[in-house]
Amino acid sequence: MTQELKDIVSLFAASLSPIVAINAIYIGIKNYKLAERKRKDDLFDRRYKFLKDFEKAWKTTGSESMGATRASLEWDDLEYFAQEAYYLFGKDIADHIRSYEGKSYDQILPWVPDSELAKPFNKYLCFEEE
Repeated sequence: MTQELKDIVSLFAASLSPIVAINAIYIGIKNYKLAERKRKDDLFDRRYKFLKDFEKAWKTTGSESMGATRASLEWDDLEYFAQEAYYLFGKDIADHIRSYEGKSYDQILPWVPDSELAKPFNKYLCFEEE
């Protein structure tokens, strides 16, 4: 081998480590961004499931003649939801959940989502900036 060829091989060998390091950093950054996006998606899924579970419990209240299983939501029905809401959303949603104590759903259109119930959740579940 000529000296020139040896120098070229040495140059490529020396540049291989930085190239591998740069690629590893790039992959690490992409993995971090992917994990961050997954965390946000998982949090959204948990929050949305919470809203639907509470709405389902809320719609079991009202007049027994309309198919309700209880007259209204009591403190012990709400406290589980309020505690979970505090950790998933914050104090504002926990207080909103607690405001349903002693109230019942009107049962007129049970298949329609309750917009008043869901309104405070919008800032946590909407993708649009307000």
